[in-house]
Amino acid sequence: MRKAIRNLTAGHPMPYRGRTYSLEIRKTLDKPQVKIDGDRLTVNFYKEHPEVPVQVPLVKWYRRKSQHYIISRTAYWSEEMGLSFNKIFIKDQDSRWGSCSSLRNLNFNWRIIMAPDEVIDYLLIHELAHLKEMNHSTAFWKLVAQYDPEYKLHRQWLKDNGKAIFLLLPKLPVSLLDSIFFHVD
Repeated sequence: MRKAIRNLTAGHPMPYRGRTYSLEIRKTLDKPQVKIDGDRLTVNFYKEHPEVPVQVPLVKWYRRKSQHYIISRTAYWSEEMGLSFNKIFIKDQDSRWGSCSSLRNLNFNWRIIMAPDEVIDYLLIHELAHLKEMNHSTAFWKLVAQYDPEYKLHRQWLKDNGKAIFLLLPKLPVSLLDSIFFHVD
């Protein structure tokens, strides 16, 4: 199993949809929240909040942002491609970016939200294409190329940058994430 970066400190670069933000950690009397503020990804801890590693609200924020973005973009690409799916699940797989089941369910790793938008779109198109071609045949890749002519570049981006993304934040149990309250803007 992979080991994430143990201690994220202020100033650490945090990717989101292809941009890099500088991590800012604040103790404040304001509501506990995670938000983008200019070129910073800010985590506000309420002063009285019990000690929580900064990774917990960050994972919660990334998961929420991923869910909203992936659902809207999958709906867009599903309509563009004329393909329908059953359900979307946002998961925390150890090494997969996504998958498509025989039940027409689409599974996506929340970490993909750290990639540029065009790479996210490639992943969505890739998994949607499996609804028509449940393999990686020539017909499958032609379908992917029809909607993402630069898919080879986007696929390579994932190969080149995937390990760093997977190592940035730890895999956390959903029960832990649910037990900590942070506003997610």
